[in-house]
Amino acid sequence: MKSRDRVLAALHAEHYDRVPVGPFIGYRAAEAVGISLRDYYTNGKNIARAQYALQQEVGHDIMITAADTYYISEAFGMKTRHYENALPTALPLFSELKETRSLKVPDPEHDGRMPVYLEAADEMKRLVGDDICIRGTGTGPFSLAAYLFGEAKFLMMLADFESGNSSAEEEKLLHTLLEITSDTTIAFLKAQIDRGVDLIYMGDSFASAEMISPDYYRKYAFPYHKKVFDTMFPICRERGAFTLLHICGDNRSVLRDFQAAGVDIIEIDQKVDIGFARTLLGPEANLIGNLDPSQTLLRGTPDEVYSRSREVIQKGVSVDEGAGAGHFILGSGCFVPTGTPVENLKQMVRASRDLGNGFQVSGQAHGIT
Repeated sequence: MKSRDRVLAALHAEHYDRVPVGPFIGYRAAEAVGISLRDYYTNGKNIARAQYALQQEVGHDIMITAADTYYISEAFGMKTRHYENALPTALPLFSELKETRSLKVPDPEHDGRMPVYLEAADEMKRLVGDDICIRGTGTGPFSLAAYLFGEAKFLMMLADFESGNSSAEEEKLLHTLLEITSDTTIAFLKAQIDRGVDLIYMGDSFASAEMISPDYYRKYAFPYHKKVFDTMFPICRERGAFTLLHICGDNRSVLRDFQAAGVDIIEIDQKVDIGFARTLLGPEANLIGNLDPSQTLLRGTPDEVYSRSREVIQKGVSVDEGAGAGHFILGSGCFVPTGTPVENLKQMVRASRDLGNGFQVSGQAHGIT
């Protein structure tokens, strides 16, 4: 069974031969072709060829364009520093909300480094056609707004709003900014789906429950997540694609909110037990996750990765008779770190192959067919 077909079948709870494997391998792929991180995240063709080389070695089912954080922020004029073997760092663009009045939605085809990631999607599609699933990249509206001010400054602004120390005009400007960043995310996601990307990914990790309260999430992030996913939903259905949300951290308090935002697939961080997420979100929820990228994939032994992969699969796969079976992709909780042994990544695929399409859950055997 082709990798792309396997992923789509799992998400539709149709027949498939084994659980798809899609660890969040971004910049780790640079090692597969011996290039620096800077040469990776500044060149779309390099991203594609590195991802393809690693996929051919490991055998996982999803190739990923995502690499760094500030490629969209640069399109607003944000200054970044680039390093040979480290990811970029950035300097805040604004200090006051009034400075955002002239901000406009950038063009994903020409502005910042968005074109690099569009080139990566084009080249991946050329390399693999419909054989391997392609996962794109995209920064969420809350994080984009935070980057423009610096994360600490942005949090202080929210605290001022909640304590009544800001004017109604300033709060209006904040929500206008979040509308602009939402529209920016949407424009970039649309450009990727036009290139045949299968998993339309949005990462908004600054909206984590470890960074802001559930109330803050519901007021300042949720409406804009819903806007993004409501916009992308009909486009994805027309193209046979799926939306995917990644927010780092222990998000148990807001997982249902993620689901209510209308996303198709939720990536579960390693800080949340995958069995808890399955029970909370229900048998029809599409989940991906959630091996610990540092402790398990980077530092673990191959045997530990294999054992943990089997455990996560058996907890994550939906086996509800009424909903069908599947709805799960074995992945990592977040980005796979540089230096992660290839052999450890291979153990994820091995565990999936060994389990095949039947699973032991609560002492009962359940077949995926």
